[in-house]
Amino acid sequence: MQTYSDELAAFRKSQEEELTKDGGWLSVVGLYWLSEGDNALPPALRSLGKLVRQGETVRLYTPEGERRLLRPNSDEKLAKGSVTAFILQRGKRFGVRVYDRESPARKNFKGQHWYAPDEAYKLTAEFHPYPQGKTLAITNVLGDTQPVPCPGYVTFPLNGRLCRLEAQGTPTGLFFNFRDLTSGKTTYPAGRFLETEKPTNGKVVLDFNKAVNPPCAFTEFATCPLPPVANYLKIEIPAGEKKTH
Repeated sequence: MQTYSDELAAFRKSQEEELTKDGGWLSVVGLYWLSEGDNALPPALRSLGKLVRQGETVRLYTPEGERRLLRPNSDEKLAKGSVTAFILQRGKRFGVRVYDRESPARKNFKGQHWYAPDEAYKLTAEFHPYPQGKTLAITNVLGDTQPVPCPGYVTFPLNGRLCRLEAQGTPTGLFFNFRDLTSGKTTYPAGRFLETEKPTNGKVVLDFNKAVNPPCAFTEFATCPLPPVANYLKIEIPAGEKKTH
């Protein structure tokens, strides 16, 4: 039978594999925002042609005169050698995110840093749904703010305080973007992410030993969401992932 220690070790191994795989966050080497009209491709891909943005449409024009529509936030890619690129959209911005499987960050990565496992930070919380629905105003590191559906919130006692976190939904459960009093000290300054399974009988298991850093902790070319102010906890949670850099 798998022990909790085994479960946690497997989780942390999977996190590192996601970071270090081809196309993981450690492979990201650039983010180039597109202006209206003609745009040069990033240097490593420049021989493929140029990008032309017309409103919300982006096309590749090859040196041979071919045109190729590139949908943002899709798996349609540009590639040459070890370098690949995808079109992304963030609010009204359109950009090109570039990956290189030979990136120095990937080659030189020494591993994540974690607190020692502590089952005191694996706890059961009460889930309180919003029957009429609610949205959270979520701002990303670019300063863009958009409404995000919020199915409810959780409450739980920890270190002598009754804490509350607003939830976002995922296909398999709930997502929490939070800060605590370790943020900027021993953990990533902007906050951390925690995912859970769906509520069962009004209960949700929060395992802060599985709290992880956002992609922005590993690359300056991510566009991470910031925690809503409601999810600034006034306690320390010395569990989960620590600062990497």
